[in-house]
Amino acid sequence: MTATSRELGRGARFPRRVLPELLDALPADDPRAIRSRRDLRLVNRIMGAKAALLWALDGAGLAAPRRIVELGAGDGSMALRIARSRARAWPGVVLTLLDLNPVVSSQTLAAIRELGWEVQVATADALDWLTQPAAADSVVLANLFVHHFDGDRLTQLLAGVAARARLFVCYEPRRSRFALSGSHLLGLIGCNDVTRHDAVLSVRAGFRGDELSRAWFRAQPSGWTLRESPAGLFGHLFAASRAA
Repeated sequence: MTATSRELGRGARFPRRVLPELLDALPADDPRAIRSRRDLRLVNRIMGAKAALLWALDGAGLAAPRRIVELGAGDGSMALRIARSRARAWPGVVLTLLDLNPVVSSQTLAAIRELGWEVQVATADALDWLTQPAAADSVVLANLFVHHFDGDRLTQLLAGVAARARLFVCYEPRRSRFALSGSHLLGLIGCNDVTRHDAVLSVRAGFRGDELSRAWFRAQPSGWTLRESPAGLFGHLFAASRAA
């Protein structure tokens, strides 16, 4: 039995389960939501999300992007961290921060613009926004976002990304017993009830093995090079680059 088949066998005993998360239902100015977004910035650092995304971006071997879109951008903190790491090598990027309920501060937008990037905030549902006609020349990023989708909605999301992107990179929770155990310990680092609740659901909705590659193949069966692997202790990384 190959490593992949063993992984899939374990996945069958720990199936994906996508349920609504508390943060998505709270008003943006709710104190619990504000605290949870702060928690998530810490969780991202613990998970090594920025390093994983940059590793996948650099590994794709593409020229410096002109357009970058982040799906589910939230408060824009991840986009700012990536801009700080790559603005010198990637000058003049047009950055779109997409979220159904964006909470990007004026300070974050100003910090991105000071790095020489143009930035715009798009308030829209990702599935609706991705149906709009656009050139297929963007780098599309997602951080802890794709795990909210399953079934036909996941296929629709990935098909929409494929129609717009030359490269898609996402970093998601890894669905594993180890990650699930870790999600139950977030109270030890001071995370609030919303973060603790949502972390458990996020792991149960996460990915493993080649699940995203198979979902991408259903959405866009040819013309792409796919890479998918565990990333760090708790993450799962997927990249799809358009074939030359």
